[in-house]
Amino acid sequence: MERRTYQLRDGTLSTLHFGNVSAAVQLVFLHANGFNAQAYRAVIEPLCQDPKFHAVVFDMRGHGESRDMPQPLNIPNWHIFRDDCVEFFDRHLPELTDQPVVLGGHSFGAVSAVLAAPELKGRISGYVGLDPVSVPFLFRLTSALPGGRPYMRKRVPIARNAGRRKSVFDSPEAAFERWQGRGAFRGMDDAVLGDYISGGLVERSDGSWELACDPKWEQTIFVAQWHNLFKAARDLPDNSTFIFAGGRVPVSTPGTRRAVQQAQPKINVRYDDELGHLFPFVQTELATQALRDAIAAA
Repeated sequence: MERRTYQLRDGTLSTLHFGNVSAAVQLVFLHANGFNAQAYRAVIEPLCQDPKFHAVVFDMRGHGESRDMPQPLNIPNWHIFRDDCVEFFDRHLPELTDQPVVLGGHSFGAVSAVLAAPELKGRISGYVGLDPVSVPFLFRLTSALPGGRPYMRKRVPIARNAGRRKSVFDSPEAAFERWQGRGAFRGMDDAVLGDYISGGLVERSDGSWELACDPKWEQTIFVAQWHNLFKAARDLPDNSTFIFAGGRVPVSTPGTRRAVQQAQPKINVRYDDELGHLFPFVQTELATQALRDAIAAA
């Protein structure tokens, strides 16, 4: 695991490289809102058994070590993250490979990857979306209406809770103790939680530690839903898989899942009611296998 940074139009994108960093990149992966590249180590590292494997995992804008990039709190959609992905492909990926790569992601990262697909035709050999957020039209429309996003910050539970999230801790150990086995981290292996903390906390000048992702930025992302996943999905390669989860709070509906399939009929759309939204951190082997299969089929 090696950290590298790349200059984009308005700041520095920090990434983690996994596998044989001298080999051509095979996979670019984008993480979920509020998480970071290192949190996915347990998903990505098993792929490193292949001596030719090389992956780049972003710390998305405002997450992990990509904190110097502007984080405008009035964005209506996720196009800013789409543009970061496209710019990386345009400016930096040619230095790392001359072949198409598999593009993957989890949750909001999976959607950002799809949104980039129309600009990356011919440069993506496959796609893996781990429970992409695909909400109904009226939910999306609300985020575009005057007063819509402030309303959503107060009324949408996941956004409301994100804005109230405790962000400062005495130490990484204190954060671990607070989160272990609780809430979103229930069922998560201690090593995975440790990776999330290692990549997601930064030390402050007073010796305390704070979340690298500002809770207000995380909240902003949750309510910025005025983008069109379904239109962009038309440009995905046939070697594409969506794994939608059910669980207690699904981030898709039967209608949005049908819309994804109709957008590109040749892709593989799967739904598992037994999976939760954060399944890549709990059933890591399922996420790993989906990526392995896409790389093998590329």
